[in-house]
Amino acid sequence: MDDVRWLLNRCCLFNHLTVEETEKLFEDITCSIKCYKKSEVIFSPLQPADRLGVILKGSIDVQKIFASGKVITVSRRLPYDLIADASMFASINCYPATVSARENSHVWLISKEQLLKIFAKDNRIMVKFLESVSNRTLALNNMVEILSLNSVPAKIAYFLTMEQRKANSNTITLKFPKKSLAEQLNVSRPTLSRELKKMQLSGIISYHKRTIDIHSLEKLADLCPG
Repeated sequence: MDDVRWLLNRCCLFNHLTVEETEKLFEDITCSIKCYKKSEVIFSPLQPADRLGVILKGSIDVQKIFASGKVITVSRRLPYDLIADASMFASINCYPATVSARENSHVWLISKEQLLKIFAKDNRIMVKFLESVSNRTLALNNMVEILSLNSVPAKIAYFLTMEQRKANSNTITLKFPKKSLAEQLNVSRPTLSRELKKMQLSGIISYHKRTIDIHSLEKLADLCPG
């Protein structure tokens, strides 16, 4: 259990607390930890949106699955990220997307009622929760902007520009493989690889595996709409 407290302290909600303070915080709180196998569904649109998750180990994909069978990966979450924070207090009955384990994963789960008890104990946690929801909304808006673009180079340029601003660096390390990036941009993997190679030959970027170096922000900006 001490290991769990230490892991939770790396989550944005509890990283202002010591392990001892976290232990005290959860003295009368009911929560659980569940292990999920690769590809196992954690939350789905068929389930009531009444639980929050924190990834302790592994990674998960948030996906929109359409009736046609088409799948769009909306985002990928990594250790210590929150799951379903944006939908927990929304006026919807079910989760808006399918959340599944990308690999064998351990997830800490807490109900809405128990989370409210934690908010009452420490309002800093509530503020951090609201910050997380706000950031998630901004990220979703950016994703909608990307998906609305018709040009593949424009999609890539927009994505790289956002990542450069977040990292405040011209060197970007992707948190996921190019296959997942292609799914997020709603393009095929060969098309993504081809356009990245063109941008490299043009001197705009260079890349190796998951690391992308931006050499010309001006040329990148020229590819972005507006």
